[in-house]
Amino acid sequence: MKDKGPRGKLIVFEGTDGTGKSTQLKLLGSYLEKQGYPVVATREPTNGSYGRQIRNLYVNRHQYSREEELELFLADRREHVHNLLQPCLQQGKIILCDRYYFSTAAYQGALGLNPETILEQNSFAPEPDLVLLFQAPLEVSMKRITCGRGDTLNNFEQLEFLEKVAAIFASIHRPYIRRIDASGSIETVRRQVVDSVTPLLSLPSAVPYGMSICP
Repeated sequence: MKDKGPRGKLIVFEGTDGTGKSTQLKLLGSYLEKQGYPVVATREPTNGSYGRQIRNLYVNRHQYSREEELELFLADRREHVHNLLQPCLQQGKIILCDRYYFSTAAYQGALGLNPETILEQNSFAPEPDLVLLFQAPLEVSMKRITCGRGDTLNNFEQLEFLEKVAAIFASIHRPYIRRIDASGSIETVRRQVVDSVTPLLSLPSAVPYGMSICP
């Protein structure tokens, strides 16, 4: 089959909870929309059947083994790739994804699995064009979760666990990863995000046109 046009771009937002990545994804989406880019915002875990099972883990960690948890993440991602990521990339969309397989490697790795093995198991998933890895002191992140959001820390948000997650994130190196200092104000972080994205979207393959939603 011939390529119908330029491939879209996959921009992934990664980092520990409380680093503000979800807020920055929304801000970037709004900014790109105003620039005329075809933006699709998504997240993992998804809202599909596997994603809903994963979300249940936030309140019941003893329902599955760590290996079974990983299989849920992989199944959810396969569905995500097939139903949304690949079609949208083929249509030339700019995908903003809140978490991807790097989070799986970091969080499941913190449970004792091998992070590099997990990354290899995700070879079926499209490689990102850009990963924005948000980093902030864990004390800042936890304060944002409890005070800023008013949330109670779940099992994935305890300090000792997040220290392991942050260490794994710090150990992952890929040429398309840009590390974002997320400790500053929303506007300061937003400028870093835009500066990181601008070179990618100035490429000839990024053809701007109206905002659209990928089915």
